[in-house]
Amino acid sequence: MRPVMEPLSREFIDSCRREEGRIIRGDNMTRIETFVDAAFAFAFTMLVISIDEIPKSPPELFELSKDIPAFVFSALSIGAVWLAHAKWSRTFGLQDSITVYLSLALVILTLVFVYPIKLMVQASVLYISITIFDTQVLDTGLFDDNDWADGTVAGLFVYVAVGLMSLGAIIVAFYQNALRYAKELHITAFERDYCHKLTLTWSLVIATAMLSLVVALLSEEVTVSGAGVLYFSLFVTIPVGQFLYRRSRFAMSPVSLENSGH
Repeated sequence: MRPVMEPLSREFIDSCRREEGRIIRGDNMTRIETFVDAAFAFAFTMLVISIDEIPKSPPELFELSKDIPAFVFSALSIGAVWLAHAKWSRTFGLQDSITVYLSLALVILTLVFVYPIKLMVQASVLYISITIFDTQVLDTGLFDDNDWADGTVAGLFVYVAVGLMSLGAIIVAFYQNALRYAKELHITAFERDYCHKLTLTWSLVIATAMLSLVVALLSEEVTVSGAGVLYFSLFVTIPVGQFLYRRSRFAMSPVSLENSGH
């Protein structure tokens, strides 16, 4: 049974500022949002190129700089999760019990999987640079460690896939929870469409993680790195998926979509 929520007043809705077609109901940061932001800030510090070693010479600086691409892609991954939550929180400003539990789960999973995500990205970047671009420029010596033998690479990709599927499911749950209170929050047609679009986006992330998990389990040791490379396809599948979604929505109801901001 859905918890009872006091509807927001029309006066409050009218007083809220607008941003990119969305009503900003949660402009003032709540304790939940502050807690989540602090956790993500800590996660970003865990991704820093060198957290306990300062380069003392140009060669050391250049060696540490080889890790910049992995840091960038890892930060983009964690940042995408944070941005999805931040936009949701500012748009809807919900503070119900489900929001609290989802926020705690999001923080826990992010801190648990921040290192595995970076390790997977490091392996994928190194694999691409060596096998596709045939260059050793980004070789950090990661694969020189004997611990990478005996199928541990596949285990890493399975581990990360489970984490990304869980994170994606939580983001989807946030937006679906907002839709449950559509009447109380006075959610507009544009915002409803926005929730559906974000749900589609993170469903693509979940589907890609599931595919990566299957590839990791079924591939030979030589080709298992393809499970990590799969995630780079999101730079294509997400824009294409959103385009097809907008096109289908326009085909179904062009007039209503035009009125809602499209």
